[in-house]
Amino acid sequence: MFQYFPENYMWSLAVLRCSAGGGLLGEIDWIARDLKEASRQQPNGDLEAWYRAWKKLSEQLEKEGDDSLAKKRIISARDAYLRASQYWQWAEAFLPPDDPRAKPAYTHHLDCFAKSATLMNPKVEIIDLPFEGSVIKAYFMPPQGPNGVIKTPSPAVFLSDGLDGTKEEMFYVAKALSARGIGCFAADGPGQGATLRLSGLTARYDSEIAAGVIYDAMAKRPDVDPKRIGIMAASMGGYYAPRAVAFDKRYKACVAWGAIFDYRACWVRRVNYEPGKPISLTTTAALGTTGIHFLKIMGVDSWDAAFKKMEKFNLKDVASKIECDILLVHGANDRQTPVAEAEQLFQMIGSKNKELIVYSDQEGGSAHVQLDRPEPALSRICDWFVDHL
Repeated sequence: MFQYFPENYMWSLAVLRCSAGGGLLGEIDWIARDLKEASRQQPNGDLEAWYRAWKKLSEQLEKEGDDSLAKKRIISARDAYLRASQYWQWAEAFLPPDDPRAKPAYTHHLDCFAKSATLMNPKVEIIDLPFEGSVIKAYFMPPQGPNGVIKTPSPAVFLSDGLDGTKEEMFYVAKALSARGIGCFAADGPGQGATLRLSGLTARYDSEIAAGVIYDAMAKRPDVDPKRIGIMAASMGGYYAPRAVAFDKRYKACVAWGAIFDYRACWVRRVNYEPGKPISLTTTAALGTTGIHFLKIMGVDSWDAAFKKMEKFNLKDVASKIECDILLVHGANDRQTPVAEAEQLFQMIGSKNKELIVYSDQEGGSAHVQLDRPEPALSRICDWFVDHL
């Protein structure tokens, strides 16, 4: 995996994630090139320096969006707001959850995405979906198709991300599905994005509950064919999506982008966990977020409590129940989730129509969720949904 910050995996992964999600590498390099020394500070780098740099870029792009909109330059405003949304996500990403700057930064992230969404054609709907006395935060990207004309009802995919990702970060996937005539209902599930930050819903192992509510919402839409609904999730979502379809048989097809068999085992390897012993983290550890964020996401106050909770995040007695068409996509050199996780899950899946794709160094895309080379994996996944929905 290309490491913009050679001694800081987390920061380097963030650069790749932002670039894949719609950020421009030239803009990112403009503010990140002076962070090389800051990236080396243990255990996570100088997070104050990180915040200041990304805030600078975020504010500049948001102002560009405002100025363009005031001059009725719709395309420029739309694109500036979308990139500003990506940059605000990373300005907020590593601030402590209780930092007074975190909520305003995340609000800018959501607001910029919403402003961009209203300028798109077709417009992207921002949705609050009632869920267990709270709400799941989502958006719907209508299908477009190669010629711009779509016959409805059309197939659709429930799109989700992983541990610390956001639905807005995954918008590039929603656009790729839409371009192929597939609608996309993207949502932050419990423990993710705005559903964690604004609704207070933490991570839970029984992902089929939220997935069932989301399926109901999709199936009620007049522009969605309820018999052609799929589900796709990345990173930690490589556990969530297979778990969901094992119990909710209404989903016709599933993609796990970075498959996970035993989530607890993945974290044991990442942090060398031993019960009762302190966790020692360094900038070189294969982590996507900080320890304090991980505990916040899991809804616990200690590493021991987190590892206890993760005992249920396991597909050992679940994978055999999967019956729908399913595709697992993995990188041969995924440092966060070794390829053995995908291979073990693949062997135990009960579906007759299952496929495992592993990208190597030779073809590119061997890193976590193919972030070192998102294409051709993205197109291959979206085309698979065309064939299976």
